[in-house]
Amino acid sequence: MFEINDLFDTFIFRTTTLTGFLFYWLPIICILSPTYLSPFTFVDSTQEFKAYRMAQYDLYGQAYGSRQAFISSEVRLWSHTNLNRKAALIRLEKLTIERFRSLISKGINSLFVVIPPTTTPWTAEQKTDICDLETILLGESVPIPVYFLPETQQTNELYKSIESRRDSTKDSALAVLYDMVTADGYQLSVTTGKHNQRTDSVLYNINGKLVGHGIEERLPKILFVAHYDSIGLANGLAQGADSNASGVLILLKLIRLFSKLYSKQTTRAKYNLHFLFAAGGKLNYQGSKKWIDDYHDQKQQQQLPNDVDVVVCLDSLGQSNQLYMHVSKPPKDTQTAGILRELLTQLTEKSAHGPLTFEQIHKKILKTSDFVAWEHEKYSWSKLPAFTLSHFNSSKTCSHSSISDIRDDVDLTSIERNYQYISDALIRLIFNKTDINLSIIDQNFLLSDQQSEYDQLTFTKQWLTFLTNYSRSPSLLTKTHPIVLALEQYAHRYLTNVIKTTIRPNKKDPEFVFFDGDDDQGRLLYVYRIKPAIFDLVLAIFIAAYLGIVYMIAAHWSTILNILLRYKSVTNMFSSSSSSQYGAYKRKIN
Repeated sequence: MFEINDLFDTFIFRTTTLTGFLFYWLPIICILSPTYLSPFTFVDSTQEFKAYRMAQYDLYGQAYGSRQAFISSEVRLWSHTNLNRKAALIRLEKLTIERFRSLISKGINSLFVVIPPTTTPWTAEQKTDICDLETILLGESVPIPVYFLPETQQTNELYKSIESRRDSTKDSALAVLYDMVTADGYQLSVTTGKHNQRTDSVLYNINGKLVGHGIEERLPKILFVAHYDSIGLANGLAQGADSNASGVLILLKLIRLFSKLYSKQTTRAKYNLHFLFAAGGKLNYQGSKKWIDDYHDQKQQQQLPNDVDVVVCLDSLGQSNQLYMHVSKPPKDTQTAGILRELLTQLTEKSAHGPLTFEQIHKKILKTSDFVAWEHEKYSWSKLPAFTLSHFNSSKTCSHSSISDIRDDVDLTSIERNYQYISDALIRLIFNKTDINLSIIDQNFLLSDQQSEYDQLTFTKQWLTFLTNYSRSPSLLTKTHPIVLALEQYAHRYLTNVIKTTIRPNKKDPEFVFFDGDDDQGRLLYVYRIKPAIFDLVLAIFIAAYLGIVYMIAAHWSTILNILLRYKSVTNMFSSSSSSQYGAYKRKIN
């Protein structure tokens, strides 16, 4: 018997043998394989996605945007019953302010929103959905990490995979237990979770001028302003095509036009023309505030009166056939702003450059608030005559600060038409030729050389593409940013006395604060397929039970073998008896 037991132990229970492998390791592998060896339903291994974090900044001591960044959590669909300490995944069309607040109250630790790609046009419904969110969320602090996932095929597959997971909390207790053991889950991880306050929160103004005919110090000034930053729910998705790449485009075209006029002594007007690419327009117009402060300081030192005739602010001019002139105080007809208003009115009534509706909108400045609606209000507050030209009739229009403001929504024809009207009125103003029936400058001259019609359209298209290829969130526009460098080089090419002014917040009471981790390339989001924790416990119990049974068989093999031998003897006896009886019965019949 010893030899039989020893032989059995050698060939069956030693794990290095083939039979040992079959008894020990094969069952364990079969148990583990559904979880650890089966391929992803939508990926073969860890999957990477590009996610864009919600904007984060401080303005005048008030916190805005998402205050967290790090994520490592299981994700569930937004409609799941149990979302406590879980990440929620939702499509943009399903997310409302009420639902957002409901998800927060359910204890989610992060939110992922699938949005339409910014490379294709958005529908009106999609724009309304994102605008409703941005109107509220951009004005408050959000305590959890919020990320946006542009829709792709991989994103859709992930969403469908998570959506297909059954919510068993509404079923019986047995179904819930079964689902807890067998269901697959997905874990999301964003490891680059830095969101510390930056020590280099700075902005950059770029300004230059064209000196008019006469003594420079005695000539009046006209200042043209366009802020070149943009904002939206996510820093990396803020293209700002209409607001305010279109305003920057028209300012670029005006610089090139007046640079050509001022290049000859005979076509220089008796005005000094100043041009400002203002930073921080979406941060309550910090760039214009800096220019005003420097201007007043200079005048006080020189003890000279203000010599700015008018400030023309260009904001959102890439859509619509409407043009609004926003003013804080209606100018008199004899003032420079009043003359420009009358010229634009007459030109649009005549449809000199195509159909366009022009209207003045008067809105008083709210002196009880530090925030202003339009850029010209900063100048009006400082007793400088100013107005803003825009196709928006209100600054509260959602697309004025939205990630849905993309390149495809900008109409190049609208930009060209607005430019023609604005430049025509300005040329008539500075040369004091207000009769619109007279052609003050030969159009062939304006469109000669590099000013051809084809070149104008190509120029506009190329610059618009360049400006919208980068996110122009204020925190991203560093000293070496391609947009900042390009605008500075352009100013040096056409203007004189070009200055890049650094805007730094007050150390004790900073006007604005930026945070680490912002970029226009997004962050890497890792997705893992996982099993719930209880599955490991159940798996361990099954393995322990299996090994225990095998051990008991090995330990009591002699007893088991005797039982089997006895059972075999009884079976053989029963078989022999049955055969004998059957044979006798067969002979009897025969």
